[in-house]
Amino acid sequence: MAAGGGATYQSLPALINHLDAHRESATLSLAYASISDDGMGEVAKFVRDNPFVKHLDLRGNNIQAKGAQALANGVKLNRSLRSLNLKWNSIGKDPSGISSLCDSLKSNLTVGHVDLRNNRINNVGAKLVGDLLRANTTITHMDLSWNDLGVDGGLALLEGLKVNNSLIECQLSGSKVGEETLHEVAFLLRRNRASSAYKASSNDPGAIAAAADPKTSTIANGGPTASPTLANTTSRSLAMAGASALDGDGKGPVSRVQWTAKDSSSLMLRLMMKEREQVLPEDKLFYQQIAEHIDKLLLETSKHKQGRVDGEDRERLATTGFLEREQRYTGEIRETEEMLQRTIADKESLQKEMGYKTAELRQLNEESAAAIRDSVAFQEQAAAEEQQLRKELRDIVAEKRELQDKMTLGNRDLELLQEENVRLKKQVTALQQSVNEMLG
Repeated sequence: MAAGGGATYQSLPALINHLDAHRESATLSLAYASISDDGMGEVAKFVRDNPFVKHLDLRGNNIQAKGAQALANGVKLNRSLRSLNLKWNSIGKDPSGISSLCDSLKSNLTVGHVDLRNNRINNVGAKLVGDLLRANTTITHMDLSWNDLGVDGGLALLEGLKVNNSLIECQLSGSKVGEETLHEVAFLLRRNRASSAYKASSNDPGAIAAAADPKTSTIANGGPTASPTLANTTSRSLAMAGASALDGDGKGPVSRVQWTAKDSSSLMLRLMMKEREQVLPEDKLFYQQIAEHIDKLLLETSKHKQGRVDGEDRERLATTGFLEREQRYTGEIRETEEMLQRTIADKESLQKEMGYKTAELRQLNEESAAAIRDSVAFQEQAAAEEQQLRKELRDIVAEKRELQDKMTLGNRDLELLQEENVRLKKQVTALQQSVNEMLG
């Protein structure tokens, strides 16, 4: 991501990586990046230690008092920052946040643009900003639009602006400070612009004339005295400016007049002097309206110039961001292609291995089928043998029973024979005794 492009950081490591990647960038944009107070510590460290950053954009990050205090500690030690954009946050919700930020800017000598639009700043915060303007001599542009300053806040801001000679633009749209306060602020801003132009060129005729008038000497911050021939000088300047834009007959343009900041400051000083010289309120109002109209035109011109510069910066940053994104995407595509090649190689290797495994599985299936067939044949053979053995066992049992019956009969016959043998023996014995008796 480019330094000028916004991004969303859901984790602190992503924010730290982004800050590290833009250590040498003049512009750091973290707009709408969801930093909140949690990430402001790292941003504050970046601002504190970075000697290159000039423009810091932190809009739309829900920064509150804690984050503003952390940022104030970083800004206090920074010597390179030129602009600080904090719009669309909540710094003024708690007075401690805007207080810390204002305290850090009081002694700052580099920051010239401060954008605090829509930061929930109330009359208490406006008083703190007024104290800042009372002490600061560097800030030239400040935006406090769409803060609820109120009438009291506008008066507090006005008190600080009365002693400030550096602020030349202060936006207060939607701040509810009151019409009179807005006119007073516009007058003081015109005074500061004229004073700034006088400081830039002390030989400017209008500035010298303004400084010569005791009533307007404070406008030019005091300057060399000169005879106040304001009316003639003003008329001559306007007449010469108009005549130089026409041809000899006054009918058409010949060449464009190069209107400079010195001419603007001279004209504004003269109009302010004329306004203060007038006695009638209608005349004062007339010159005041002319001055305000010219001031608006000058502000519009300044805004257009700043818009052009901002547009060029955005275009440059967008181009830089596009190139960085293109390089990052190219790197990611290269990494993806390398990963794809590795994945294809892994796929081929896995396919070969799967082929080997498939062949082994087929062989194992065949061996399993053969084993199943052998098992079935063995079971059939075992069943047949079991039936044969059962038959033989039945035959043996029957033969055993028959033999047992025969043996029982034989034992009975044997007993009978033994009894007969005993009887015969007795008969023999008796016969012998009879023979013996007969012989004896």
